[in-house]
Amino acid sequence: MWQKSVDYLVYGLMGLSPESHLGSAVNFFLYDTVKILFLLVLIIFIIAVIRSFFPPEKTKVMLGHRGEFIGNIIAAVLGILTPF
Repeated sequence: MWQKSVDYLVYGLMGLSPESHLGSAVNFFLYDTVKILFLLVLIIFIIAVIRSFFPPEKTKVMLGHRGEFIGNIIAAVLGILTPF
């Protein structure tokens, strides 16, 4: 889906040749930029949804009632799930 759009933009509208190094490089750059930005937006959205289930007050209560070792493990898991 995105590759066809990028191909049209680079080869059709910009007029670059698919056989040229410049055309291939611009195509690769635009395709990967769009792909990376889409994945980044998707990951940030998923993390925001997960974080909505763990407000700071709930996290403090959850970690405060545990021992230090178990609390550190739970904190590490929460840090993996909600890195931002």
